[in-house]
Amino acid sequence: MLQGWDPECDRRAKEILYRCLEELGATKAALYLAGGEDSFELVSAYGFGKREAIAAVVRPGDPLYYWVRRHRTGPECLNDVHDDPPIGRMLEAASTARLLTIPLTVGDRLVGFVDARDKAKRLAYTTEDLTLARSIGAAFTLLIADLGLYPSAEDPTAAADPVLAVTQLPPAAAAPPGLHHAAIEDTAALLRSLARLPGVAAIAITVSDGTTVRVEVMRSLPLEQPERQAIATHQLRAFEGLGVRVPPLARWGWSEADSGGEERRREEIRTAVLHGGPQVWVVGSVLTPSGSPAGDIVLAAAAGCLAQSVALRDYRRAARNAARVLLEPGEQSFPHLRQHSQNVSELAQRMVALLRLSEAEEELVTLAAYLHDVGMRELDYSRVYRLERPGEMERRVYQRHPVIGARIVESITFPGDLAGAIRHHHERWDGTGYPHRLAGGTIPLSSRVIHLAEVYDVLTSTSSYRRPIGRKAALDTIRAESGRQFDPDLVGVLEEAAGP
Repeated sequence: MLQGWDPECDRRAKEILYRCLEELGATKAALYLAGGEDSFELVSAYGFGKREAIAAVVRPGDPLYYWVRRHRTGPECLNDVHDDPPIGRMLEAASTARLLTIPLTVGDRLVGFVDARDKAKRLAYTTEDLTLARSIGAAFTLLIADLGLYPSAEDPTAAADPVLAVTQLPPAAAAPPGLHHAAIEDTAALLRSLARLPGVAAIAITVSDGTTVRVEVMRSLPLEQPERQAIATHQLRAFEGLGVRVPPLARWGWSEADSGGEERRREEIRTAVLHGGPQVWVVGSVLTPSGSPAGDIVLAAAAGCLAQSVALRDYRRAARNAARVLLEPGEQSFPHLRQHSQNVSELAQRMVALLRLSEAEEELVTLAAYLHDVGMRELDYSRVYRLERPGEMERRVYQRHPVIGARIVESITFPGDLAGAIRHHHERWDGTGYPHRLAGGTIPLSSRVIHLAEVYDVLTSTSSYRRPIGRKAALDTIRAESGRQFDPDLVGVLEEAAGP
C-alpha cells in the first residue's frame, strides 16, 4: 500500500471516484498512484465486484501503463476493443468493453490515473464525458496536493509571476477538506452556465482552506493583469472581512477559461461571500458593464445553489449515520447483519446507477437497502438470523422482520417511501412472497432491487448463514428464478452490477 495512504484518504478518494459513476455513467472506477520502480499502485476502487480481477500494480510492460503515458495530457477513452489490440485484450480478459482514463499530474510529473470501465446501458463514452472527466481529475489533483503525497514534485499552487500569473491549474471548483467537493462543483457548474449570459463579462469562483487559494475564472475575453489584480483585491478584502488569513496573492492558484459569452464591457466588479466557513471559504466575483444588475443576480443564485447543495449532502450524511444507529442501537453489535447490510446497499446502489434513476431515487434505494433487515433487531436476532435450517417457528419469526422494519422507519421524514421499500423486499415477482403477496409491477421498484441484491449477497458472501458459492453459480441460480422470484428485467442489471 502506498505510504501515507490511510482509511481517511480512501474515504475522500472514494467520494471523488463515485463521481465517475454519477457523472460519467461508468459502472466501476479505480484510482492508481505512483509507487516505487516507476509503477502505479491501486489505492482505491469503487464499483468492482468482490471477485473481479483488478491489477494491484500497473508496471512498465502492461498495456495500461503505456496507454496512460501515451495519453498523459488529458482524459482519453476507448470504445472499441479493436482500436487498440493490447488494451482491447486487457479489457476482454476483464470482461469489460470500454475504458476511460484520467491522468493525474503534479507539475510535469505523472503521479497517477483514474481507470473508469464500461458505461451504463452499454453506451459509449463521448467528448462530453471527457470534459466532465477533466473536472474529476482536477478534484483528485487537489486531493493529492492536500495530502502531500508527492512533496518533491513542483508545487502546483505557486505562480512564477509575483502578480497573479495564469498557470495550468486544476479548476478551483474542487473543494479542499471541510466542504463536499460536489457542492463546490455544483456551484461552479451553475456559474459556468451563467457566465454566458448578456451583461456578464467574467465570473470568478475562489476557494480557500486558509493555506491555499484557488481561483477559477470564466470570461468572454482574456483578462488583463490589472483586471486580475482588481478581482483578487476584491476577494482578498472579502476573506479579510471574514477574519480569514490567506496566502499572499503571489501564491494564489489562478486558471482561466473562455466562457462562450459575448459581453465585452467590464467596468464594475461585484463580490460576495458564497460560503463563510468553517474550514473552507468560497468567494465569488462578477465583472459587468456599469450599472448592470447581473452581478448581484448571479452571486445570489450561486450562494443559494451552494447552500442548497451543502444542505442536501449534510442531510444525506445525517440519514446514513442515523441508519447505522437504527441498525445497531445502544451497545448491541451485530457484525454479520452490519456487513450484510453494507454489501446489499452497495450492490443496490450500483444497480440503481445502471438504471439511471434520479438522484433522489438512488438515495432512497441506498438507504432502504442498508436498513432492509433493521426489523431483525427486535426479533431473536442472535438465534434466528444465521440459522441454515430454520424450523417452522423460526421461519414465522423471521418473516415478521420486513413489517417490523417498516414500522421502525415509517415515522422518519424522508423523501420517497422508505418504509414501503423495506416492507416489500421479500415479495416475489410471481406473488408468492411476503408479507402481502404483491406481484409483478405492484412491488415497489426499490424493493425489487433490494431483493435481488440481498439474495446475491446471501449466495456469495462469507457473512451469510450459508456456505458461499461463486459469482457464476449465484447468477445461474438467480437466472433460474427470473420471472418467478425476481423481476426478469432486473436480473441482467444485477449481473452487470455484480461485475465480471
